[in-house]
Amino acid sequence: MVSTRNVAPAAVAWIVSSILLTNALSTPPSVLRRTNRIHIACSVVPKAMESTISLSKQKQNKKKRNNEKKHRKEERQQSSSSYYNAHYNVSNEREDVDEWLIRSTALILGDNYNTDDETHQDECSIKSSSSGLPSQFSSMQEYLNHARSVMKAWAHWNSRNTLGYRRDARLTVEVVLKRVLYVITHEETTTTDAEISELRPTLVSLVNIIIDAWANGNTVNEEVVAHVEGWLHFLKTGELMNEKEEEKSLVVIGPDEESYRGVVKAYIRSQKRGYLDKALKLLDEMSSSPDHPNAIYPSTLTYNLILYGLANAQPSLKENAEIAQNLLQNKMIASGQQVPDSNSFRQVISAWTKTGSPDAIEKTDEILTQMLNDFPNIDPDASTFNAIMTLNLRLDRVEDAISMFNKMVAMHEAGRIGTQPDIYSLNLLLKAMTMRRQNNQRQNLNEADDLVKAMEYTYHVHPDVQSFNIVIDAWSKSKLPEAMSRAEHLLDVMERRCRNDSLAAKPDSYTFTSVLDSIARSQHGFQRAEKVFHRIEKLYEDGIVERPTIPVYNAYLNALVSSRDWDALDRVEIIFANMITERNANIRSYNTMLKAYSQFRSGRNGYFSRPLKAEELLIQMEELSGIPSPDGYSYTTVINCFARSIVDRKAKKAREVLDKMIQSYSAGNKAAKPQIYAFNGVLSASAHTHHTRLPEERLEAFTILVSTFLLLREWTEPNDSTYILFFQACEKLLPKGHRLYEQVIETVVYSCVRDGQMSANVIRALRATSPDLAQQFEKINASII
Repeated sequence: MVSTRNVAPAAVAWIVSSILLTNALSTPPSVLRRTNRIHIACSVVPKAMESTISLSKQKQNKKKRNNEKKHRKEERQQSSSSYYNAHYNVSNEREDVDEWLIRSTALILGDNYNTDDETHQDECSIKSSSSGLPSQFSSMQEYLNHARSVMKAWAHWNSRNTLGYRRDARLTVEVVLKRVLYVITHEETTTTDAEISELRPTLVSLVNIIIDAWANGNTVNEEVVAHVEGWLHFLKTGELMNEKEEEKSLVVIGPDEESYRGVVKAYIRSQKRGYLDKALKLLDEMSSSPDHPNAIYPSTLTYNLILYGLANAQPSLKENAEIAQNLLQNKMIASGQQVPDSNSFRQVISAWTKTGSPDAIEKTDEILTQMLNDFPNIDPDASTFNAIMTLNLRLDRVEDAISMFNKMVAMHEAGRIGTQPDIYSLNLLLKAMTMRRQNNQRQNLNEADDLVKAMEYTYHVHPDVQSFNIVIDAWSKSKLPEAMSRAEHLLDVMERRCRNDSLAAKPDSYTFTSVLDSIARSQHGFQRAEKVFHRIEKLYEDGIVERPTIPVYNAYLNALVSSRDWDALDRVEIIFANMITERNANIRSYNTMLKAYSQFRSGRNGYFSRPLKAEELLIQMEELSGIPSPDGYSYTTVINCFARSIVDRKAKKAREVLDKMIQSYSAGNKAAKPQIYAFNGVLSASAHTHHTRLPEERLEAFTILVSTFLLLREWTEPNDSTYILFFQACEKLLPKGHRLYEQVIETVVYSCVRDGQMSANVIRALRATSPDLAQQFEKINASII
């Protein structure tokens, strides 16, 4: 059970006081007197309410209040404490929750109300020792008004609780209403249908409070739906669900539009297709309800809830968009029941944009045109244009997205205030500019760079971190020579702004990783990577950004590894060791370290020489618990590390790693599934076997070459690199003129032609191995093409 001690008592007091102050404007004086008595006793009444009661009345009632407190203090405290503790299982809660709320609840439920019985822990009986109107209230209307205030207070208390809705508190609202219904049906002054009919509007509003309390919770599950459906059933039939037979038939009230809307909201917020279908059925029922004397037409708010549900239903189907458009066109516009608003059109457009269907662009243009032409008083807001721009970008219609933004700006300049671009609109524009194929890449990126810097002056919108990240990422992924410096420059701009203005966009993990990735792609930025990471640490020490995340450390490692600097490997090993010590290393961290061993060189002779270290780290990943298990990239990197090394019998060692990879996948490590790159790595190790003057090593390498080539087809299809490596290996391992030489090569060439891999590079490799076969099969390949 979550404690409510984190909820400020003053906040609860403000909620209760504001509700009662609103009710005071239309409440009879007798109610104000009694409400004032309760509030003053609890010291939570605002001065505005105190001024509504005269000092003379307070003095006259003071003696009476004191006598009542004296005789009933112990009884009331026991009643309220028993009720509250039974529901919340927390001690001394009256220190944290406004005392008025507890005492007022006890007034509604009765003086002798007790929930110590285990059968009352979740759903309390509506009965009390007194079946009539409590003596504290002079009329039934006063009693109902007070009950409404208490129910609203509980509902508001839940909605403002930072810990989220409390299930028991919503049940409290239900208990209060059930007690009210019990009092009405057993009160002698309200036994006739006419008398009960006068109370129906108030009773409907009380039930709507309960429905809204359940529908507005943080989560809407089957239990919540069952509650709202049960109360709608009660409004229609007068029967409380799950009650004893003698308690079922109370009073038929009849739902109103707000009642249906609350149930629809619960259906929509459940995010389940079955409940969405129920909401659609409920919509049809509302306009022809036999349980209400007048037809209940859905309001625009109700339609918008269902349109929202259709737009956000998963999966996003074309059928949902068609239903949404039919509701808009036929139910709202054609029938004239309700006038759609901007949100109505936006939800239908959103439904189409999420389908990804080929005719979605045409449909959204049609709806937007209808909105602009037939409803000139309705301005499409930024979200409407944003949805269409998002669809265009998803379909790679970059110029259409930019045109939609320009149209949005033109409408705003023409006086349609609602069409002003927001930050999301501008971020979509930045995305479109970085994806643009017109002009040249450098010009497009420069324009995006200028926009993010001048956004607040041109469009009066401050760029957020995503704005900068879009442009930094675009520079990082470009192959322009100035990409690294431009990405760093934008980081400089962000740092300068956030140091001068605490509200400015601050760099985040994605910003740092993009900048470091731009350095990694330059392959000569060891010092730059060090400098950028020191800046990140300084920003963290100054309290400007969050602590560097694992992706940032991984990007830093990758930048150092990619630099291939002679001194970088020692630095990489130190950082990696610190990450392991702090338990910050993930699978990508280990793979980057393996990549470092695969690429760094031990001398000036140009050979790679760290396969044994890579193999040792791979074994740790396989055998030690608490660290990531190797994936396909891990095994492939170690295989390539052997292929690039100068160790003896490296073909055999590379094949052993491949066999371990297959064994790991067969044992359940699905991330270790062998791909073509792993097989090609073994072929490369065979093709580049050293000490080929030794016949036994050449034979071993050739045997591994052929067996790996045959094994490959059990897992994947060969590519042109596969055949290039095979021909290179044959040239090195088999002596020319050997009887197997021409036969093996000819067989593999036929396989290459059959697989459609006889590329220009393969033919070039074949020419070096067997010129005659290359010429022959070049003609065969040309005839097949």
